[in-house]
Amino acid sequence: MKACILAAGYGSRLRPYTDTVPKALVPVGSKPMLQYILDTMKEFDFEEYVVVTGYKEEEIRKFWEGRTEKVTFIYNERYEDLGNYYSLLCAEKHLSGFDFFKIDSDLIFENQIPRNLIASSGDLRISVEVRDNMGEEEMKVKIDDSGKIIDFSKEIPPREAWGESIGIEFVTAAGSAPLFSELQAMYDEGAGNAYYEEAYGRLARKNLHVHAVKVTSQWIEIDNKEDLENAEKLFG
Repeated sequence: MKACILAAGYGSRLRPYTDTVPKALVPVGSKPMLQYILDTMKEFDFEEYVVVTGYKEEEIRKFWEGRTEKVTFIYNERYEDLGNYYSLLCAEKHLSGFDFFKIDSDLIFENQIPRNLIASSGDLRISVEVRDNMGEEEMKVKIDDSGKIIDFSKEIPPREAWGESIGIEFVTAAGSAPLFSELQAMYDEGAGNAYYEEAYGRLARKNLHVHAVKVTSQWIEIDNKEDLENAEKLFG
């Protein structure tokens, strides 16, 4: 089993913190976001971490110096002009044919979230926070009575959505091939600044078993200074 961490983006809304370090290394309290992820995931004893870098990638390499976890760095040379779906596609060679977690590097979360993903079913398992106050910008999911995702998009009307995808998923070895095939199709179609969640939605509409796993513990995505302050209260 492997873990893929997407850490290529600018983090422009976290400036000036990201003027000197990539978003994944912005500290929350006494340690960077990336350290929280590694501390939370250490119980899974991964064969390999696959870290997709871009902006200030040399800083993430320095962070890993002296660490014991095996890591492969993949540089996304198009982090400036393509969406995060392309970061995940860049990791295909190292992830296809394996069970793996996909984790956004700006998340801090409790370990019950990945535990629930492991214990669930489906070839693509999505952590979803169930909410009834979503707006137009959240990445929303729509499910059937069995918990299977039938649509996945920002365009889903909030009243029809079950919840919001938080940015951590589990993909089985069997699910990896159709996922990377869909990501490649998006690239071939000129997807531009698209999200990897759009591939999940396409797979759900093609009837792949894309399963929603309800989030029952604390998490936060850190996009701006307010998020950073809230993260320090929750986890710092």
